[in-house]
Amino acid sequence: MMKTIWFSLLLASTACSKKEPTCEDIYDHTLSLMPAELKDKVSGSKEDGIKKCEKMSPEARSCAMDAASMEDLMKCPRK
Repeated sequence: MMKTIWFSLLLASTACSKKEPTCEDIYDHTLSLMPAELKDKVSGSKEDGIKKCEKMSPEARSCAMDAASMEDLMKCPRK
């Protein structure tokens, strides 16, 4: 019983302490997934990328952060 309560509290505290990624975090993660030739073209437009991110839905932001590849990223909602 005590282990169950302790585990529940641990999960709750972990969930509450998980911070929402910023648009800068999302931009950096997205950039890390890009091939080198595309990365070079996009890296100079960080401000534009962050502005686009700020207009995205929470679902789209979450999808972008969870993407493990460009294929995953392309499946994310655009808005």
